[in-house]
Amino acid sequence: MGKQIDLKALLESKMGNIEPTESSKSSIEAIEMNVPHNLMFDAESTEFKPETKPVTASGARGLTVEEAKIFDDEMNRFIDTVLIAGVDYGVIPHCNKPTLLKSGAEKILNYLGLIARTEISNRVEDYNVGFFSYEAKVYLIDYNGVVKGEGIGITNTREGKYAKSNGYAVQNTVLKMAKKRALVDAALNVGNLSARFTQDVEDMNIEPDNVGGKNPDELKQGEKPKASASKPATKKQITFLEKLMQESNSSPEAVNRYVQKVYNIDDYHKATSLMVSELIEKFQSAKQQ
Repeated sequence: MGKQIDLKALLESKMGNIEPTESSKSSIEAIEMNVPHNLMFDAESTEFKPETKPVTASGARGLTVEEAKIFDDEMNRFIDTVLIAGVDYGVIPHCNKPTLLKSGAEKILNYLGLIARTEISNRVEDYNVGFFSYEAKVYLIDYNGVVKGEGIGITNTREGKYAKSNGYAVQNTVLKMAKKRALVDAALNVGNLSARFTQDVEDMNIEPDNVGGKNPDELKQGEKPKASASKPATKKQITFLEKLMQESNSSPEAVNRYVQKVYNIDDYHKATSLMVSELIEKFQSAKQQ
């Protein structure tokens, strides 16, 4: 009977002597050095230290007049074609510019090929009195790992819209709001969109009932706010509103009762673009809480 050979031991002994060639080692090291560390950032982490790569002289130059005009034209064409009123941006009464919403900011960053990474740069959490404050920073990174822009957002539980709420109950909402404000701020900066959009709607302290610039307390007893004379809601707005209604288990009858009380119309299908924008914002805010 022939001698038995341990093939596993034989292979391990042979493999142990195999070393990659010098050219292979150099290739591996080069690949490891070129992996953008920013793209490896854990999205669940609250700490992020941006690592910018060296920029060459050609990459550091500004845009020419022609390039800047093309960029602005393309951004405006993207906004007019892709973004949806009442979903991606909202109309604020008595303001000559709409406000950019979170979904709109996300679409803009996706269009520009940028990844948003968020860091909570400062936080105050006083559980004794129920006060919470958060400062968020958003870094915009391209697919080469280069930081292209930043945004900052701050929210606390003593702001007007949260002041009367239980601080413990809105802690998570305040944290998310700081992140959202930072995201919108970053998108406005990198897209040069300050001339097209204004600040976040939450910063305006304007409620849907506050029509015509009046404080609700100044309205006559029993007087209902008048509906805006702006253009009718689009089909996309109504479709998105009904999607939110379904997700929140809100019946059409319940929404009709609400618009009857607030806008003095008997069917949400008759609502203006502004009204539907406000309804969508209410559903989205309730979803975050």
